[in-house]
Amino acid sequence: MFICNLRWSRLELVFVNVCHLVAMASVLHAGLRLSLEILLIAVVAASLLSYLSDRFQFFYKLGRGGLLPLRPALVLGQQSAKFYGAGIVQETALPNVVYMSEFLLVLRFRPETEKPWCRLRHLVLWPDSLISAEGRRLRRFLRFDLVQELDQI
Repeated sequence: MFICNLRWSRLELVFVNVCHLVAMASVLHAGLRLSLEILLIAVVAASLLSYLSDRFQFFYKLGRGGLLPLRPALVLGQQSAKFYGAGIVQETALPNVVYMSEFLLVLRFRPETEKPWCRLRHLVLWPDSLISAEGRRLRRFLRFDLVQELDQI
């Protein structure tokens, strides 16, 4: 069992912001009517604000003393995984690797119970989302230990 302390990736933040800025620039360059341009730019801006709000709520909490940082974590065990964050604990099955490269890791977690409010959870890890030692350990677990456990089932 080991713990992965999650951090807000600066690479992800830059990537998402650049993608939204390119989308806004392409709307302006398309030569559409002004009313349609304003509508499309508002939709792209709403998308960016939605992303920032979601990430902000995952890593920070507004409390009495002002803005309090949260320390979300992923705990991987032999049989299950647990997410700790924002005062809640969610237990899931071991992850399925959706995509793995040296720069990006996408994991899918199934809920441990089949309750209607439980849903699949995806975790996207960029190179700076974890401390390098935790990232190496997680990749080793996913590549070798997790595969062996799935082969035995």
